[in-house]
This record gives sequence, structure tokens and C-alpha cells, in this order.
Amino acid sequence: MTTFGFWFEMRLRWIDALKGIGIMLVVFAHHSLPLALNNYIYSFHMPLFFFISGFLFDFGKYAGSAANFVKGRFRSLIVPYFCFAVLTCLFYFLVDTVYHPGVTDITFFKASALYCVYSILYALVPLISYNPALWFLPCLFVTELLFYGFAKKYSGETIKLILLLIASGILGYLYSVYVPFKLPWNADTALTTVVFYGAGNLLRKFTEVGEKSGSVSSLESSSRLIENIIRNEKFLLGFLILVNLLYFEYLLEFPRAPVSILNFNGAFFSFYFFAFLGTFAFIYLFRKIGSSKVLEYYGRNCLIVLALHLPLMNVLKQLAIMSFGIDPEYIISNAAFALSLTALNLLFLIPVIFIINNYFPFLVGKKAHLWVLRILGHVSKSL
Repeated sequence: MTTFGFWFEMRLRWIDALKGIGIMLVVFAHHSLPLALNNYIYSFHMPLFFFISGFLFDFGKYAGSAANFVKGRFRSLIVPYFCFAVLTCLFYFLVDTVYHPGVTDITFFKASALYCVYSILYALVPLISYNPALWFLPCLFVTELLFYGFAKKYSGETIKLILLLIASGILGYLYSVYVPFKLPWNADTALTTVVFYGAGNLLRKFTEVGEKSGSVSSLESSSRLIENIIRNEKFLLGFLILVNLLYFEYLLEFPRAPVSILNFNGAFFSFYFFAFLGTFAFIYLFRKIGSSKVLEYYGRNCLIVLALHLPLMNVLKQLAIMSFGIDPEYIISNAAFALSLTALNLLFLIPVIFIINNYFPFLVGKKAHLWVLRILGHVSKSL
């Protein structure tokens, strides 16, 4: 296999494993963790997903039809967003209002019905407070549209595309610092996330050039740089792991306010540096580790896990408190408890994943089975 070849394996099994560990980190980080561990995970876990999404995007497949691209992305991202937003909203409403009042204390349900509808349509973390993880889906949709526009104009001009991505990142930072309101569907955040999405797609482009040429001499200068880095991947992997460990040790000594895609906290250069640092460390690490059937399974079903892990997490927490008399203070910043709850969360989601994939695939943007369509047809006729 050529040195470029291993990057193309990212389109095979092990990239599902990488997505799997990524979604596990998302679930784990949504528990109450020690500040240093929380900050470390938040520094890269969502940039990793945008990077992978960008790497998997084949612009040539959609270059001739923007309408097909938008239609496909709407079905695979926005339809699931609204489906899970409504379903989890109804779930919380029933649990909190009908079955056991006070199980959840969510401000979302204290507003008027009209404001609740507005909140779901606007799709911001503070507004969809009952299931804030759903912010990712409309944000990824806007990010992909934004990058599609960039690629449509500069697909053959790599340097200009890179400069455009840098400018977008700067604009996203300035917007977060100086503009006091958020745009619908996290469109302002997309100015930041498109940097990671674009970086992943550029890496795809470089590797495709290398695979087709088979010779470094025929590559453009930017591809030569990638080739040289990959040739020294053993050294690079060790360097990335070392710097990540040093960064985590620094966070242990000097905890600070969390920095993430949704909250720069005034840190521009350090945000991008550590986001790419963690992203590339995990990419190289999983290249060496290889694949795992368990991680692949959760990677292939990461959308369902993303959409449903928070409601399940809240139920599991309340069951632990009510059934076993666990002190709520014990849960705070307890990594062992968070790890145990994460494992239970992922385990209980297995039958849910099976049901959705086999009986309700339209919830994740896939075509419904024929028998489901027939049932829906009969129901619509009877109405």
C-alpha cells in the first residue's frame, strides 16, 4: 500500500471505529466530569466529527447538481433533527408532567407552546435545553452548504480555498466575541466548524492526488508536505500523543473556563491548535490500533446515540438517585460514575438502535420500508 493508502482506509471500517470513540466521548463528556478532563474532551471531540464529515464528502459526486446535494443533506440531517426534537420533547413532557412531576427541571417546558415551537425551529443549545446535543445536526447542515459554496467556486484552487477557510474562521471568532445574538441553526457557529470540515476535505483531496499519481514528484507542493508528514507518521504519532498528554497535565494544574466550538472564551489560536491536535492524534492513533466491532457499531449509529443519549442519561441518573439513594452531590465531577453511566447508556441504546434501523429508518434520514409506507398510506386514507 502506498503511504497515501492508509488515509483512504478512513473510508473503510476503521473510520467507523473512530466515529464510535468520538460519540462515546460525547456521551461521557455530557456527564459531570472533573474540570480538566471535561476541558480536554471538549477541546476536540466535536471538531473531530466535522473533520471526518469533511473527509467523507465527495464534491465531485454533487458538483453538477446543488439541488440534489441540498435535498440529500436535508433528508439525512434536518429531517432527523426535527423527528428527534419532537420525539424527545414529547418524552420529557410525559415523564415530567404526567408520570413523575419534578423528575426533570427543564425551563423549556415553562414557556408557552408557541415559544417552544419557535425554540425547536431556531435550533440553538439554550433554546432546545431539553436535548441540546441536537444542535449538531442543523449546524452540520449549514456547514456543508457553506463548504459546498466554497468548493463550487474554488474547487480547483487549493490556496484560495484555504485562505477562504481561514477568513471564515476569523469571522466566526469575531462574530462570537462582538455580536450578542446567535443565528438560526447555529449558522454563525458554522463559520468556525467549516474550517474543520474543509480541512478534512482538503486532506481527502491531497490523498486522492497522491493515490492517482503514485509519485511524489508529480504532486503539488501542498501534497508533498502531506506526503512527508505521512512518511514520518511514527514520529508524528508519538509527538501528537506527547503534546496531548502535556496539555492534559497542564489542565490538571491550571483548570480554566471550558473552550469549545460553541464557546471560544477569548481563545482563538489555542482553540484551533488543540482542536486539530486532538483530532489528528486520534486519527493517527486509530490508524495504528485498527478497528473494533463495538466501536464500528456505535460509529455507524452515532446519529441515534447523539439524539437519544441525553434523555436516557437523565432517566438513568434519576433512577440511580431514587432507587439506590445516591447522593446527588456524589455525581458531581465523579469520573467513575460518569463512565459507568456512559456504559449503561450505550448498552440500553442497543435495542433502540435496532428498532429504529429496522422499523423506523426515516428517523435517521433513510428510506422507510415498504410495509411502513403502506401502513402510513392506509392511515392517511382513513383520515
